[in-house]
Amino acid sequence: MISAEDMAAREPSRFKIVCEDCGSLSIKVADPANSPNATLVRCGRCNAVRGTLEELHDLARRGNDVFEF
Repeated sequence: MISAEDMAAREPSRFKIVCEDCGSLSIKVADPANSPNATLVRCGRCNAVRGTLEELHDLARRGNDVFEF
């Protein structure tokens, strides 16, 4: 049987690692340590919305996803 954690780990991240508007990898968040999870994470180059802080945290928790730097 597949656990809920395994199922969540298999779902693709909604956070856009690469900006769909300009192709940049850089991001910016005003105060990530003290911001709520719903805070928007923006592209560091063109300011497009890439996702939320919660989605970024989820991506970081996965660790061994498709993108491993």
